[in-house]
Amino acid sequence: MVEKEMEKLAYEYQLLQAQAQLLAQNLELLTLGRDEFKAVKETLEELKKTEGEVEILVPIGAGSFLKGKITDKENAIVSVGAGYAVEKNLDSAIEYLEERIKEYDEAIAKTQEALKKLEAQLGELAKRAQELQATKS
Repeated sequence: MVEKEMEKLAYEYQLLQAQAQLLAQNLELLTLGRDEFKAVKETLEELKKTEGEVEILVPIGAGSFLKGKITDKENAIVSVGAGYAVEKNLDSAIEYLEERIKEYDEAIAKTQEALKKLEAQLGELAKRAQELQATKS
């Protein structure tokens, strides 16, 4: 009887552990995505503050760059997902990026909450396994 219960607990533990691992990976991806949007937003905010000609490095692949100059400091082309991008004025682009960052923050908070619940469940399963082990002895 105790053996069967221990097997069941071990199986549940493995399932929850796999779910927790997936959530942790998802959390990492969400954090990377949010950080990328933050970096773009900060770049646009700094661009708004600059006066005169702005020289930048344009990535061309394989860690290589070309020097370039920004000719339009009033607008940015912003990815809106699914391979589409739209031109927006800087204020509108920054506002859009802030909304996306907020969405990422909400998704991160939900994922962290789900991860905490799974960790609590894992703790309960481990506790039950220890109790069963103690009664077996």
